[in-house]
Amino acid sequence: MTPADPAFWTDWLRRQALPLWNDAGQDENGFVERLALDGRPQPDVPRRLMVQARQIYVFATAARRGWFPSGGDLARRAGEIMIARYWQAGGRPGWAFSCTRRGDVADDRRDLYAHAFVLLALAALIQLDPAPRLIALVHRTLGFMDQALAHPMGGYAEAWPETILPRRQNPHMHLLESLLALQETGACGDFTSRIAAMIALFDACFLSADDDVLTEEFAADWTPVNPARAFEPGHHFEWIWLLERTAAITGLDTNDRKTRLLRQALRGTAADGRIVDRIGPDGVIAASCRLWPAMEAARVLQNAARNLVLDATWCRFFASAHPGGWIDHVDPTGDPLVTYIPASSLYHICTAMDHIG
Repeated sequence: MTPADPAFWTDWLRRQALPLWNDAGQDENGFVERLALDGRPQPDVPRRLMVQARQIYVFATAARRGWFPSGGDLARRAGEIMIARYWQAGGRPGWAFSCTRRGDVADDRRDLYAHAFVLLALAALIQLDPAPRLIALVHRTLGFMDQALAHPMGGYAEAWPETILPRRQNPHMHLLESLLALQETGACGDFTSRIAAMIALFDACFLSADDDVLTEEFAADWTPVNPARAFEPGHHFEWIWLLERTAAITGLDTNDRKTRLLRQALRGTAADGRIVDRIGPDGVIAASCRLWPAMEAARVLQNAARNLVLDATWCRFFASAHPGGWIDHVDPTGDPLVTYIPASSLYHICTAMDHIG
């Protein structure tokens, strides 16, 4: 097998990545935020809710796919820890942003991006076991979001109780992902209207009709605050995948939107298979590369284009890394720009291989 073969990656997940993150990547207080480059845990770094939720999703998916049969038990245990530590922490509604290793609240804001991933984690746990209390927690979470985070100009605010600007498309993208996952469980009710609202927001605000660029940041009224029209190719690839899932689940025709996104995303794909960080109207703005856009591209591209990206991704981010780990961010020459292995990247690897592996 070579890195161009998805079976290479699922074998790596089974034999190296999932065992590493099962052993060094979690403890009695949940998942650690990151490992050192030599694979040692850094347990005292504050643990974001988003990372807990992503890792729960990863291990639940690994159990469902047969990559790591004990992953279901770990996901369930981590889910209980997440609920106990983050849900209504500090006596306030919603989910806290981060906690210390001991479980004390480190940052008590209620963050839209993190809430989207909690819903994804709950969907993954419900796929394993549609327990009524988990289903109820989905609806309590959505109820909090509708009450505290819903924005009068559409969509949701970035955080509560304090308003944060700029507004971003990214949390809404992941909220769509979570709604699709909840719809797929078949156990949580009908989310068609919520999914349609996210697509309407995408059409009205996120994807520009002028240049097919996915706008990243906005003022409170959804006015773009990016006059240079810079964009991240990785998010273009990510939206393509979500639009494909939307079409499969709801029957909505998304082909035109996908074609427009792909046209711009390919501008950020180098001839050697790298996906650069940021593109502007006149070309590359940031030629550095992160792991997650490469995995999102691999999930969308086909045949030789996918093979090229997978080969380049392995050589650039994994070949010299600790077994089961990765170098998350590199400069244009391939030199590392990070000093640790972030847990959050495993979600992107897992979601890509869940589709193509």
